[in-house]
Amino acid sequence: MGARADDGGWEDRLAFGDEDEVEALVTRVYLAALQTPHPTRSLLVAQGMPAELVDRSLEILAGRGLARLHEGGQLEVMPPDIALPARAAGLERLARSTRAAAHELAQVYYQARSETGPPDGSTVRVLQSMDELAAATAEIVSAGTVQVRCFRALTPRTRALFGAPMHSHEDPTVGAGGVVLPHLAVYDTAVLGLDNALEILTARERAGERSRFTSNVPFAAVVVDDTAAVVDLTGFDATGHGSLLVRSRPFVRALAALADRLWELSSPLSHYTGARASDRRDRAILMLLAAGASDATIARQSGVSQRTVERRVRALMDQLGASTRVQAGVLAARRGLL
Repeated sequence: MGARADDGGWEDRLAFGDEDEVEALVTRVYLAALQTPHPTRSLLVAQGMPAELVDRSLEILAGRGLARLHEGGQLEVMPPDIALPARAAGLERLARSTRAAAHELAQVYYQARSETGPPDGSTVRVLQSMDELAAATAEIVSAGTVQVRCFRALTPRTRALFGAPMHSHEDPTVGAGGVVLPHLAVYDTAVLGLDNALEILTARERAGERSRFTSNVPFAAVVVDDTAAVVDLTGFDATGHGSLLVRSRPFVRALAALADRLWELSSPLSHYTGARASDRRDRAILMLLAAGASDATIARQSGVSQRTVERRVRALMDQLGASTRVQAGVLAARRGLL
């Protein structure tokens, strides 16, 4: 009676058991078939496994390409060194397509909820800390498929970003399926006053980020495609509380439009490629001047005194025929010096 009760348990567990239980039962049948030189259905049943367990497990194994049941009950087991890698490759393809489908379906989900009424908890979520802000940013970037746009004021979150290890700035921006995403960034010129700012920006440029600079950026945001954004309000609350994860389509589009407008109004900090500046110091001064940096910031980043910077800025303005610092930056860009 105990055996019959156990047999019934097998059937119920195959029909109603959780995924791990079913996998364990199928694995039991698969291992028994591997260990039998000429396996058949009847031999597996003769080893004490219920017929229902054997039949259902063989169906699952056949669906995975691991075994085939022929007429007469003969069982053909595929060589594991061929069948299992093929199975793994199939699962990897399924995982990639599932991730891609998840992104597309999420767009449908959030669009339907953002266009039918006021934002709810699924379209705009208030973040509680700096850690949540970082995690939300990583989440939306990893689901991106088109591009990332951001603008950054000199907020505590921006300071934390620039304080990260250098290797973290050398990695490209990667979205769904491992695709490298174009990344456009507008920085407040105050960011140039941070330690090693030029070195960090150069590393981010090597990783594929294109950056520009302007003054008085009011807050920071990261916009992924036109589907999601994170609004960094740590400039108003350093803990990160009150920052936002946004999936409301109109809100995200508004932030994307703001990012695009800031990009149009900002100036690049490009590598100097001309031969008119006398040395590397002048190259750095020209780049920072065009970005709108102050003499104190230029001195800090180029490693010379502020008095030296003032002299060189005046000399470069005279060389370019510029009457103001802003005009000097514009003329340097037009003449291909930036």
